[in-house]
Amino acid sequence: MPKFLRTLLLARQHAAFPVRLNQRRIYILPTRSGLVFGFFLLAMLVAAVNYTNNLAFLLTFLLAGIAIISSIHAYANLAGLILEHGRLSPAFCGEEAQLQLFFRAAGRERRALQVKIGKAGADLSLTTAEGRAVDLLVPVTRRGLLPLGQVTISTRFPLGLFRAWSLLILPVTGLVYPRLVPAKASNWAMAQGDGDGGDGGAAPGMEFGGVRPYQPGDGLSRVSWKASARGLGLFVKEYGSVLVQTLYFEWNEVHASGYEDRISRLAGLVHAAEQMGVLYGLSLPGQTISPGSGAAHAHRCLEALALMPEAE
Repeated sequence: MPKFLRTLLLARQHAAFPVRLNQRRIYILPTRSGLVFGFFLLAMLVAAVNYTNNLAFLLTFLLAGIAIISSIHAYANLAGLILEHGRLSPAFCGEEAQLQLFFRAAGRERRALQVKIGKAGADLSLTTAEGRAVDLLVPVTRRGLLPLGQVTISTRFPLGLFRAWSLLILPVTGLVYPRLVPAKASNWAMAQGDGDGGDGGAAPGMEFGGVRPYQPGDGLSRVSWKASARGLGLFVKEYGSVLVQTLYFEWNEVHASGYEDRISRLAGLVHAAEQMGVLYGLSLPGQTISPGSGAAHAHRCLEALALMPEAE
């Protein structure tokens, strides 16, 4: 494809919300079935001319007219469709991020639409005044900020003879957390803060004081089965008279095989600590996050890890 044509097409793909599909954004070509149909129409026309058969002429032009009308309907099925907004939810590297796009019919019924990004796709139909969200699962393979990429909206309605489509590059960016690596017992040990809490099982008046890796001889009543069920490994709950223990995850203290592995192991520690409901803090080069817990705190820690500079 010539460079100027690629530049022109790319300029038409970039769009800001809300996006209304119009003649500048919609392309239409025959499908494979449409090409076969056209070949048979041509053969019928040759036969009609050869035998001067008026009925054959009538049938050929009738079918050709139907095909032309179907191309108009295919275009009209996309024309005027409004894409109001989109959102890409955070996800861990190696998993799938949820992309949500919200469409509005804009006064016309829309049938048999397909929305696709990469290999992920979904079907969509809208009534005259309806708005609807489409959810797609997008595989993510690299941590950091993820531009959405190219979204394709297409239709073969009504007869499948023509495909009308629109290519859009939308202003949607998602956050990809680092790949999760299970926490090593040695990394949990280095994260334990000093405290005065006593050992032993939970007793009346005793408060939760933290967790540590399971060791032979620990009572089963103190095992965090909730963490085990989530695949985080065996950990033991510790209790004390007051809440004294906080976990600190230090960049230089994590045992890892390399830069990215260190980031992934810290992400695993943060995720595991959050799942078990303990207080934890994070120390990175040039940034320290005070101890806390909860979804917002976990997001802040994982975001800091996701946006760490690439290894040189």
